[in-house]
Amino acid sequence: MARPRPAPAAEVGLAKLLLFPEKLASLPLNGPAGRDLSYPVSVELSLTNDCNQDCRWCSDRALRRRAGERLDLGALQRLFDDLAGGGVRGVTIEGGGEPTVSPVFEAATVAALERGLALGLITNGLDLFPAGRDPDIYGKFEWIRVSLDAAGRRPYRELKGVDGFDRVLANLGRLAESSPGATLGVGYVLTSRNDDVDELGALARILRDLGVDYLHIRPVVDHPELTSRQSLEELKQLETPDFAVNLAALADNEVRGNDGLPCLAHSLSAVIGAAGEVWLCGRLNIESSARPIGHLAATGFKDIWAGPERARQTALAAQPAFCLAHCPQCRMTKYNRLLADMSRLKTRNFI
Repeated sequence: MARPRPAPAAEVGLAKLLLFPEKLASLPLNGPAGRDLSYPVSVELSLTNDCNQDCRWCSDRALRRRAGERLDLGALQRLFDDLAGGGVRGVTIEGGGEPTVSPVFEAATVAALERGLALGLITNGLDLFPAGRDPDIYGKFEWIRVSLDAAGRRPYRELKGVDGFDRVLANLGRLAESSPGATLGVGYVLTSRNDDVDELGALARILRDLGVDYLHIRPVVDHPELTSRQSLEELKQLETPDFAVNLAALADNEVRGNDGLPCLAHSLSAVIGAAGEVWLCGRLNIESSARPIGHLAATGFKDIWAGPERARQTALAAQPAFCLAHCPQCRMTKYNRLLADMSRLKTRNFI
């Protein structure tokens, strides 16, 4: 019998919760909602609402139109002081828009690192190396995920509105060479327009040869007309100890209504928009009726996190009926399922 292939290192998954026992213990699994005032494990931060692409499935387009001015470097420095002092471990710099086009991208990166915060980056990878930028800046990130979302030039142009497929592949190769300490992944939003298995297999081989660590495929959200039901399990055959094909999100991220559960997992992360708005949830904020739990232009993160608007929205999110009626597809559902299972355990002193 052939030995199973060694599993590549995991970049995402429920096992991450085991790394943060203090945070897990703070969640109100069997008590009233709103008690968890401990800071989130990590924060998702938008530096800008500007973007150099026009993706057909973009969920942030309307949100960007509603947002105001972006945070300046001084405000970001104060935010990083607050987050680091409160115990936040990492900051994901993402969109909103495309973070690498922000005029404070490099300075904000340095400021966060100076305060001991680990950094991740989600980027479309199109313009990573403009004139004057220190190319070593990307080596300071713990992980980088490039949103490629297409397996060839034509679907890339049709789905993302620009002709940049070859440039992004070249930038991926440069990142792999110049930032060996960073976990480098490629994100792929699966749609009915880019789901050819043979093309995806060819892309996976290219990425593997470039030195990319993983391909993360997830379903399109908020655009049911683009939904794909293609089975991609055969892509797992392309995995090696150094290259992963992550398909779990295709199932984990397609459930609506938070599976009829209360949402406790929102406390694991916080979402901060480019204008300084702090959101309880990075998915409900796409609704025009949604409002942030606070604004960094008015007060600090600590007061927002412990404030009355967060308490109000936390109480709403703790109601299964509210989640069932309002929650779109969300990556936090898998964590809420796990927390619900934990809350039902009776013999807690035994394995």
